[in-house]
Amino acid sequence: MNSDKKAKVNKSSKAELSARNFSLNQRALDRAHARRKRRMRGRVLAALALFLAVLAIIGFMKKSDPLNTPIGELFEDTGIIPTEDERQGIDVKNGVTYYTGDYPESEHLTLSLKGSDVTLVKQGDPYVEPGASAIDDRTGALSRCVIDGSVNTTAPGEYTVTYTFESDQAKASIERTVKVVSADEFVPNEYGVPVLMYHYVYTNSDIPDELNDNWILDSDLEEQLKYLTENEYYFPSMSELRAYIDRRISLPEKSVILTFDDAQLGLYDYGVPLLEKYKVPAISFVIGKEEGAPDGLTKIKERTSRYLVYESHSYDMHKGGGYEGHGGIISAMEIDEIEEDLRKGIELTGSSDAFAYPFGDVTDYAQRAIRNVAIKCAFTTEYGSVQVGSDYTVLPRIRVLGDTRLDGFLTALNG
Repeated sequence: MNSDKKAKVNKSSKAELSARNFSLNQRALDRAHARRKRRMRGRVLAALALFLAVLAIIGFMKKSDPLNTPIGELFEDTGIIPTEDERQGIDVKNGVTYYTGDYPESEHLTLSLKGSDVTLVKQGDPYVEPGASAIDDRTGALSRCVIDGSVNTTAPGEYTVTYTFESDQAKASIERTVKVVSADEFVPNEYGVPVLMYHYVYTNSDIPDELNDNWILDSDLEEQLKYLTENEYYFPSMSELRAYIDRRISLPEKSVILTFDDAQLGLYDYGVPLLEKYKVPAISFVIGKEEGAPDGLTKIKERTSRYLVYESHSYDMHKGGGYEGHGGIISAMEIDEIEEDLRKGIELTGSSDAFAYPFGDVTDYAQRAIRNVAIKCAFTTEYGSVQVGSDYTVLPRIRVLGDTRLDGFLTALNG
């Protein structure tokens, strides 16, 4: 009897122990399962964060609309989406549009606006087209240009004119803003337009062997350019200057034109970077044939800039052999010989807007030749500003001497 009771007790104890062990094991399993769930949730959240970060980066790189992928579908990265300009093969640099898609050689072209980037027109005056220039570094200056845009000078506001040039497998365009200023606000020039005459530019680390008044230090030139831009001077084109001479238009009160004779290498090495820095347009009067120097075509092809345009300093007349003035050969030439040289200069530069007489020597034949080949403005070395009614075949300039400091420059500018 006692043994039966004892056996029952032992069985009961074993059952309770087994139940307790099962409960402990179940709680351990539950805790382990919870830990696995937490780890899994952490991994899912981390993966989701990474996925969202990747989507954000891709969306930024594409610069397009946000990516939308339906749930359950596979995301496929299509790469960086090109811009509309890239798809059309358009590249814009320094304000010039290059059509590289259909014209793979377009970057051989350098385009320049003649005169200020923003042309100012007095309300009611006619719009005089300033023009643009283009150089192909393989062939030289281009003369054919398609001009698109219209200007209503009776209505103050801003207008856009586009110039497009094409060459062998090359095409580019440049835009000009034309601002028509109300007659009440326009302050006209009444004292003449100074056309500044420079020659050569040098720097302290490259001083010429024979330094004279024709050479200006780059830092002095920079000081002058800085003054002109800070004081908001206007840079008219040759077409505008001629219209001003002919009393067809008014020019802004503070108008000035910069010219550099001879297209010397220092101008390009030390002067052009300053013109580009201050966005000041200038004219380089280039000689077609010059003993001991690169020919004009080589200079034009190799020395290009958005802010430099070329006009003729004669093709082959920059030499002695004459008997008047400074002894330039032009005084010994017949009118047909001068005209032939002028036409070669026009062909070389792609422009008949301006001409600078070699050594400043002028003859009656030379003036008649200027008229016959329809050059708009011809410059001497006589001192003075261009006035309304001036003779466009013998226009004066203001020579900027190499040792001219800013105060002297301002005197000449306002003289």
